[in-house]
Amino acid sequence: MFKVAHYNPNDDQKWLITRFETFRFDESTFILDKFIPRPVISLIFHFDERPLIIENNPIVLEPFFVAPVIPKAIFLKFHGNMDVFIVACNPTVFSRIFNIDLSPVTKRSINLPADVFYPLWEEIRQIKYDEDRIVHFNNFITSRCRSENYQPDVIDILYQKIIEKSIKTPLHIIMEECGVSCRTLQRKFIKRTGVTPKVLMRIVRLNYLWTKINNHYAVNYQDLVFEGNFFDQAHFINDFKSIVGETPNHFFNRNLNIVELFSGKDDNNTGA
Repeated sequence: MFKVAHYNPNDDQKWLITRFETFRFDESTFILDKFIPRPVISLIFHFDERPLIIENNPIVLEPFFVAPVIPKAIFLKFHGNMDVFIVACNPTVFSRIFNIDLSPVTKRSINLPADVFYPLWEEIRQIKYDEDRIVHFNNFITSRCRSENYQPDVIDILYQKIIEKSIKTPLHIIMEECGVSCRTLQRKFIKRTGVTPKVLMRIVRLNYLWTKINNHYAVNYQDLVFEGNFFDQAHFINDFKSIVGETPNHFFNRNLNIVELFSGKDDNNTGA
């Protein structure tokens, strides 16, 4: 048995937080599938058994960490009793507030400062209800930075432009609008998100097209190429496969219940 819930942030939280997610699994649970990259980071708090990243050598995830934006899908295995609280955040804002380098690491997860986040982990662990956990986390953030005191810098601006414009606007035009050195901008961007602007753009397009797919029908490549502003069908398929590890035809015609759950697409389980 498992229960998943999603909670949208209040308007005054959206400068940093995009969504709260909770996962509760009992000891009979065993599920395995992919996590598909999305253009946000996740602060993840495990309060019981922890899932694994399945690679050549399985990686047991830490009790608390930040998952940066990643360039390609990974396999996750959830098993046993689990109680997971997740806060999906704007990566450039969060990394700047807490001065955390989100550059890629082998183990996929980025350590959070223990002196700041271990007490928070302990406090949230004692709280039973999702709504109360959300309130506690919001108070934690407010105690460190308020939206009215945060002034976006050029990396924040570039990230937001990619999120808003990259479906139809070429990346070089978006970057020119920011008016700084491309090489310098990319290096800083990786530290604040975990990926290059180009990879983030591809992830944004993939997630956008995912919302356009109805799993009950065959994939219409022509429509997807047009919607995603790809050069041609081969470009779209190669882009998709490099991130997901499957062709779009295979991916969208298999059972996506678990991959949607892992990747935050399972909106049927949305909380109040």
